[in-house]
Amino acid sequence: MLEIVEQFCRKNRILPPGARILVACSGGADSVALLYILWRLRSRYGWQVAAAHYEHGIRGRQSEEDAAFVRELCARWQIPCFVENGDVPAFAREQGYSLEQAARIKRYEFLQRICKEQGLEVIALGHHADDQAETVLMRILRGTGITGLAAMRPVSGQLVRPLLGVTKEQILSFCQQEGLPFRLDATNFVADCTRNRLRLELIPLLRQGYNPEVERGLCQLAAVAAEADDFISGEVARLWADSSIVRPHDYALRQEALQNLHPALVRGIIRRWWEQVTGSSLDLSYRQTELLRDLLQAGTTGSQQELSHGYVARLQYGFLLLQRGAAEPAVARPVLPLLCPGSAEVGGYTVHARWVEPEAVNKSTGPGELYLAPEVFSGQLVWRSRMPGDFMELPQGHKKLKKLLIDDKVPQHERDNLLLLAAGKEVVWVVGRRRSAKCLPDDYAYKESQKILYIKLEKRGFYHVT
Repeated sequence: MLEIVEQFCRKNRILPPGARILVACSGGADSVALLYILWRLRSRYGWQVAAAHYEHGIRGRQSEEDAAFVRELCARWQIPCFVENGDVPAFAREQGYSLEQAARIKRYEFLQRICKEQGLEVIALGHHADDQAETVLMRILRGTGITGLAAMRPVSGQLVRPLLGVTKEQILSFCQQEGLPFRLDATNFVADCTRNRLRLELIPLLRQGYNPEVERGLCQLAAVAAEADDFISGEVARLWADSSIVRPHDYALRQEALQNLHPALVRGIIRRWWEQVTGSSLDLSYRQTELLRDLLQAGTTGSQQELSHGYVARLQYGFLLLQRGAAEPAVARPVLPLLCPGSAEVGGYTVHARWVEPEAVNKSTGPGELYLAPEVFSGQLVWRSRMPGDFMELPQGHKKLKKLLIDDKVPQHERDNLLLLAAGKEVVWVVGRRRSAKCLPDDYAYKESQKILYIKLEKRGFYHVT
């Protein structure tokens, strides 16, 4: 048994020489065998071995006895031991988790904290081949992809699983052979949760009626899936770094580039895109992934798809963006006359307007500045949102504002929130984007007494009408 585990660790590069290891020890046969094996091999590889036990408070007196057992065992073997008591049932009620979920969360929080506080490097878990088979089968029944089929890896970041290459039967036989004591958790023998029902009911049925070595087959499937997933992940990482596929500053996906990629790579890029933007690899279902693939394949500007947690994917002129929340509602802007001269608060801007002499005009204006002669426009100058029939005068003639915004590739959901300076239906200025060709054209003949209106905007924050 020691040789099997040692070879598995070497093959999968699990525990290098000199590793500082924290063993998660529940007191059951799996974790006791793991702790004993690593303790026996410690001198050969220069390992530093410690143990940690989280008493979750689920089984009352039995949980307390488990903790005492682990303390005594570690004292006998002279292994540093860290034990913490918790109230998982209360945590589960507060957060709305199942007991199994809550226990897992609190246990891993404890293990990671002890690892950091004690200067340890890795957390060794007692998962074995039977656990792997159960995980694969559970994911098949729920629906999964290649990544899900790969199930538990020998190395997952800080977590290592040295026993994945041995079965429960081998572990029990080893414990008996070495005279290792261990605790029995009676809840493992009650078919009250999915994993227990798989272990106690479905897998024995599959073993008896379909495949006597069903666990071996499921573990082999996990191994092959892991290799395929590693290959696809490598290709996705290479493509992700290509700016012709992913726009670097906002992670927008280029629609045309993804249309010609293999579906497996597109799914991988979509999953990475979701994780990069949301910070989580969870909660993007197969159905949602396929809807996003359809959007990339046949969607047009303005097409969108609602996703989990309030995220929306939108196509904007050949790019797919992921944003939080529904489309920003149009702001019902009041029509506000331009004060000239004077200063006023216009939404998110402070507007300053004053008269200047023609010779003071600076043609090199910034995006928040404008010079104009008001009499060349018909009607009062006002601040407002766009309206049907709006147009703007361009050097080549006037053009409907709607068509102009389409040509400028302004996203649909942003158009009604643009701030305009207008005179009647004629748009003088689309703030931050366009200005009329009639704003001080080169051939405008100034009268000697003519004064020019200078407007300057200072942004105070996002435009919002109060």
